[in-house]
Amino acid sequence: MSMSMGDMPAGSMSMGDGVPSLFTLQKMYWAAVGSVIGAATLVNVLDRVLARHRLRDSSLTPAKPKSLFFSIYATIIATTREVSYATLRPLRLGGFTLHFPPLGPVLIMLVNLMVVMVLCFYKLDTLDQWQWENVGYRSGFIAICQLPLIFLLAGRQNIIGFLAGMSYVSLNWYHRWVARILWLTTTIHMGFWFRDWGRWNYIIYQLNNSALAKRGFAAWVILTFIVITSFAPIRRLSYEVFVIQHLVTFVGFIVAVWMHAPDEVKVWVWIPIGLVVFDRLARYAWGAYANLAIFHRKNKTNTPWAHSATFTPLPGNVTCVTIENPSISWQPGQHVFLTCHSIVPLQCHPFTIASIPEDNKMKFFIRAENGGTRRFFRYASKTGNILGNEQAAGMSSTTVFIDGPYGSIRPLRQFDSVILLAGGMGATFTIPLLRDVVSAWKMESNGNKEQIPARTTRLAATKRLRFVWVIKSRYQLSYFEPELHSLLADVNECRRTHSNFEKEIEISIYITCDERLDPPIATSVPLQTQPLPPLETLTQDETKNMFEKENISIHSVSDESTSTPGPVVTSSGCLPGGGCCCTAQIEDEEISTACACTCSGPEPAQPEKAALDVKALLPEDPTSKSITYPNIISGRPTPRTIIRKVLEKAEGESAVVVCGPRGLADDVRRSVVSLSDERAVHKGTGAQGIYLHVENFGL
Repeated sequence: MSMSMGDMPAGSMSMGDGVPSLFTLQKMYWAAVGSVIGAATLVNVLDRVLARHRLRDSSLTPAKPKSLFFSIYATIIATTREVSYATLRPLRLGGFTLHFPPLGPVLIMLVNLMVVMVLCFYKLDTLDQWQWENVGYRSGFIAICQLPLIFLLAGRQNIIGFLAGMSYVSLNWYHRWVARILWLTTTIHMGFWFRDWGRWNYIIYQLNNSALAKRGFAAWVILTFIVITSFAPIRRLSYEVFVIQHLVTFVGFIVAVWMHAPDEVKVWVWIPIGLVVFDRLARYAWGAYANLAIFHRKNKTNTPWAHSATFTPLPGNVTCVTIENPSISWQPGQHVFLTCHSIVPLQCHPFTIASIPEDNKMKFFIRAENGGTRRFFRYASKTGNILGNEQAAGMSSTTVFIDGPYGSIRPLRQFDSVILLAGGMGATFTIPLLRDVVSAWKMESNGNKEQIPARTTRLAATKRLRFVWVIKSRYQLSYFEPELHSLLADVNECRRTHSNFEKEIEISIYITCDERLDPPIATSVPLQTQPLPPLETLTQDETKNMFEKENISIHSVSDESTSTPGPVVTSSGCLPGGGCCCTAQIEDEEISTACACTCSGPEPAQPEKAALDVKALLPEDPTSKSITYPNIISGRPTPRTIIRKVLEKAEGESAVVVCGPRGLADDVRRSVVSLSDERAVHKGTGAQGIYLHVENFGL
């Protein structure tokens, strides 16, 4: 009969000459993990030093390396990025599309897997039946020491994220795959004990009579369930159900592991418990500070709560949630977990903050899907707050709670050129980043020296901004129309008052499916050829008609039927009433060609460029060449062409940020890798590096 792990202290037992003890092997695993975290921390520190150096640089090319050290560092980083960003093309299997992660994270997980396997099998012969117990012992010790890493990668108050400068959202991918490697290790642990017991037909007896075997098998079953439900197709069926079952099964797994593990290794169980307690206490403490009015005297309310929000329904089954005078500060690109118990009890959902701190309000645009987001839109529709004015807003104010902010992206003000690409609601992430850089331009242009810290000479090293937004319906422009008008007005005012203002900004709006694209619009048609009326200027009947023209009912989710956001498209690619879906890939915006609709019909006439209603933008001479305005284009963009044109002008490191569907993100990622290799950034050609940030939708 084999000896179970609980019968003797096994941590210091010898498994052969030159083989480290089990405790030493656990330390070796964490030495490898610590080395990776340390390297990421060093890169994060150097990036922060580099960012500050660029803001202190008074030269014309602050984002370009000035010293030998930073030139070598830039070359190393460029080479690493090319490998890290590379990804395979999506694999289409019938109606299902499989997207592959970038190579960098995959390599890190492969290294982790390799280290774990080496530690499990080093100098052990798996064909020798007398060593099967040793494999069972060792793999068990290696499995349990991985638990703290899983929980370090999972918490919102993330220590690894703080050191490495990464968001917990990015680390969550690693969290899931480390958990899957843990499942593989525990399966090896259990499998070799079963293999050893199987020689004597002892497996069923052990499971029926050994409490240690029962607890271990229970822990494996629970972990298997956790791993299966963590895969995206299952995880996305219901966010609320996933969160609840994940918490419940986590508790069951930890209890089973604690009962199964011998006393000498229980420390590896207590560490994760401590991490969870720390994460929860930190979140509750911060949540109390952020949401209790007593800590924020400026919020003069008659309730103990600091925040109330208004809910406004918008076209496309989107709810605009606005919190006036929030009690916390945030950075563009961050998100918070929003809770509203009066609408969706005992649930919190992550939403990107679509405004910037200068607005003095938090704004969220939430598309109605399932569960809580559907209830938000239903509530907004029932309140009748479709005017967007203060009187209506005050009548429908509802108490909300926020947890955050969370999220991390390298400050874009340090880059010479910034390219922002968004698909649909991805603009909630990219537009605040765009506005933040323009805000820095405006403050510098206005000579607001008090806004510039004493240790810097400028607020932004950015010279060029390129923004691309891909949407289905023209009325989605209304979500961010005031913000786009405001930032373009700021840029044009800077150009008007400063003849030496050399900043560049270019905005393109691609519309892929809209009844107003029949006949389709040529490329480079200015936005606001037919100005959209602001919501607050419409009567309730006019606003309701606007919703109906978009094939959307403001009460479309008032029942339990499934709603389809955006315009309804027929199988032929046409919109009801003769509209058009334009799926053509626009290779070059400067070439004015009509987009071919996917629906059949008469050959569309070649459209002419329409005149821009400049008064809707600025009270300025419309013939002035300094006017900046966005282009509205029918079709789909070609990210590679857009990025390449900006990079050709870049005089320093550039940044590419994308937020939207996985297909768009994959296309942008492959384009960045291809252009970096084409420009031979890593071969000392003088071409500058490209920083890529991909913000993914969903879980």
